[in-house]
Amino acid sequence: MFGFEMNIMKSIEGLRTDFWNGFFEAITMFGEELLMILLVAILYFAIDKHLARRLFFITTVSMGVNSVIKNIAKVPRPFASGEVSCVRPSTATGYSFPSGHTQSFATWSTAAALRFRFRWFTVLVAVMIPLVAFSRVFLGAHYPSDVIVGVLLGLLFAFVGDIVYDRIGNKQILYWGAVLLLTPFIVYFLFDAEPLYADLYKIYGMAVGFPISVLLEERYASMRYDVPWWKKALRVLISVAVALILKEGIKLLDVSGVMQIAFLLNAFRYMALVVAVFGGCPILFKKLRL
Repeated sequence: MFGFEMNIMKSIEGLRTDFWNGFFEAITMFGEELLMILLVAILYFAIDKHLARRLFFITTVSMGVNSVIKNIAKVPRPFASGEVSCVRPSTATGYSFPSGHTQSFATWSTAAALRFRFRWFTVLVAVMIPLVAFSRVFLGAHYPSDVIVGVLLGLLFAFVGDIVYDRIGNKQILYWGAVLLLTPFIVYFLFDAEPLYADLYKIYGMAVGFPISVLLEERYASMRYDVPWWKKALRVLISVAVALILKEGIKLLDVSGVMQIAFLLNAFRYMALVVAVFGGCPILFKKLRL
């Protein structure tokens, strides 16, 4: 990275206080996995499954490409040099360029704004995208160039993804096409394994599980929304609980210590999570009359 970027980060680090650290930690959570799970669950189980699928697919493809670029560029995190520190380094996984938090949020929030078309929501997204991007620099997790490119890629995938999603009628072709796009990289990085490649296998598992979950829901559940609000709320609570249990539980199965097996298990874990939540839960809810 250019030296001036590190100088910028050092200047920003000098602005940190307990208040601003807490504020930007809260802001950066908008680009994190847990919030995404909750928002998609609310949209999918209580509002509009078709819109939820659209946002999930576009964001998954965006993050798959993000991980591939990261693993090819192999730019170390700024705090790896020891010149700046990082607040909440546990959220700074993988390589640095481009910013995954920033790209993820820019992708799904912009894609949502293109569908909702409410002025207040568009303004909110326009304000939040730069805030999330800046939070990654403020907390020491990314260089400024990481988040700038993350924003640009997020916007690109949101706009192009919205067009492509509408133009391809057979969504299964679209979904499996994304899987095929990522597969060569999955194989390549498996043979050239590094610990920081792990996020790519998580995203790949989600991409594989997604079309399977759609088939299950359409064939065996055909979820409806003409139900009382409390049933919708119960759907969301149960689905999030199932997601969190699977997300953490399957980790316990990895006892081999072999990196490649850990990667494949990570892919299986997230495939199972997506299939169970978006395919299995609707079937369960149909049987429970929720």
